[in-house]
Amino acid sequence: MNSSDIERVSFPNGASCLLLRPVQATQIAPAFVVMMGAIAGVNDYLVARARALCANGYTVAVLDYFGREGAAPDISTPERIGVAVAALDDRRVLADLGEILEWARTQGFPLSKVGLFGFCIGGTYAALASAQHAVGCAVDYYGQLNYASRTERKPLAPVDVAESLKTPLLCHYGDWDRLVSREEIDGFTSKLRTAQKPYELFIYNGAPHAFDEWFRPAIFRPAASSAAWQRTLNFLNWHLRGDIGTH
Repeated sequence: MNSSDIERVSFPNGASCLLLRPVQATQIAPAFVVMMGAIAGVNDYLVARARALCANGYTVAVLDYFGREGAAPDISTPERIGVAVAALDDRRVLADLGEILEWARTQGFPLSKVGLFGFCIGGTYAALASAQHAVGCAVDYYGQLNYASRTERKPLAPVDVAESLKTPLLCHYGDWDRLVSREEIDGFTSKLRTAQKPYELFIYNGAPHAFDEWFRPAIFRPAASSAAWQRTLNFLNWHLRGDIGTH
């Protein structure tokens, strides 16, 4: 991972993020995006996605879930992935996110110019945080919408807070997703519609969970990835800049 253009920012409560700023000054209205990854944490894929947003003029903070621990958990098997997800405390992650949002405000980015953007468990956090903070918008790539049970570390799922969302939400899911069922998607969107919350949700036929991860050929779906990214840029540009263009 080439970190020559990446700054690590640490906060008093122990939170940390990687900060990427646009290389060149532009006439594009400034905006800020907090990016949150899958349970693997910060990796080359996530940094590449952050760089792509920077190329479109965004300042990006990549939340590091495991900065305190110094390393991401062992996710070498499906069972260990499940253990790692269950162990990550939603309350702590959302508190860390809140601290980044407050810091962004001190850097000249009001909440209306801040977007949340998450993949997998990061998508879940983007949806959960949308019920806490009136940011400009949020993007959820295949985040879990419901939990099998509520625990101390995971007291609420997105379906529990759908009617309290404070910001427009964009969601991307594959119809082969083994972690998020169509019934869960329908239940979530039903609550959004009932509460008249602004959202857009797309289902990509033939796409499994994590279909955007190009470093995993077995699950990467290039057409779905390209379409979801273009829609994401349009969504962010409109809600954070008032411009449908992709610059």
